[in-house]
Amino acid sequence: MKKSKSNREEKMSEIQERLMNGTKEIYESGKWAEYISVMSKFPNYSINNCILIASQCPHASYVCGYKKWNEFNRNVVKGESGIMIFAPIKGKVEVEEPKFDERNQPVLNDDGTQSTERVTREYKSFRPCYVFDLSQTEGDPLPSLTTRLEAGVEDYEKLKEVLISISPVPVSFEEVPGSANGFYSPTEMRIVVQEGMPELQTIKTMLHEIAHATYGHGSKEDKWDKQSKEIQAESTAFWVAGMLGLDTGDYSFGYITGWSKDREVSELKENLELIKNTANELVTKIDEKLAELEAKQEMPEESETQIPVKKKSR
Repeated sequence: MKKSKSNREEKMSEIQERLMNGTKEIYESGKWAEYISVMSKFPNYSINNCILIASQCPHASYVCGYKKWNEFNRNVVKGESGIMIFAPIKGKVEVEEPKFDERNQPVLNDDGTQSTERVTREYKSFRPCYVFDLSQTEGDPLPSLTTRLEAGVEDYEKLKEVLISISPVPVSFEEVPGSANGFYSPTEMRIVVQEGMPELQTIKTMLHEIAHATYGHGSKEDKWDKQSKEIQAESTAFWVAGMLGLDTGDYSFGYITGWSKDREVSELKENLELIKNTANELVTKIDEKLAELEAKQEMPEESETQIPVKKKSR
């Protein structure tokens, strides 16, 4: 049944308040401190090494060396191939150099030749080494700000069908490599969702990727940084889910907080109006499609056309 405008706006305001408060609570809990404590132990890689990692393992999430994984009580799975990067190495070497006095004038020997001295110089070089992604390891789970959504969804198949129909690009359900639940590819113009997930997690992930496609993330006109794009997509997913009567806070609040650059979640505040309008646009499309499906189901089946029987003349 279609909600009145006042009820709809009231529900939107409730969801907005819960979104802001929910992300704030993550910072105020011990969950954030634990997460940052562990994540800060992962090494930071140069832009060149990041490119090397992405080219060899596109789904890479958390990456470090073989021994470093042991510190997290995880081991590299036997048979996994390492991701090659270049590690800096420092060394020292003794060299013979010309000698100069305090006025920077060359010091000469008795025979007039340049005097030299033996000095130790440091140098930096690079050597290839191998790292491994989280997906290549096993052991204790890393702390996470998100909790997988395990709940079922009423009229799940119908809602899934509706989301596929309103998506700007085709949606498929496949095995997604790594730890991602899905992705939107702006180059291939398609959405892929991890198959076999619980119903609520599947719907939430579909909404997240549909939001990416709706915003045009990854297009030539895209002006947003990575943090803003992820916060826009997840906030929109949370908002739309809330309007549909689904609660994805256990996943969405942590996800949004994890992508934010600061404790104020400034990306969310700065884009709140855009997120609200996009969520409203998607909810309107979903409501219209659901109404269409319900109307079709309520239509009485056409009675069979009776073929008149010709009476034989006597």
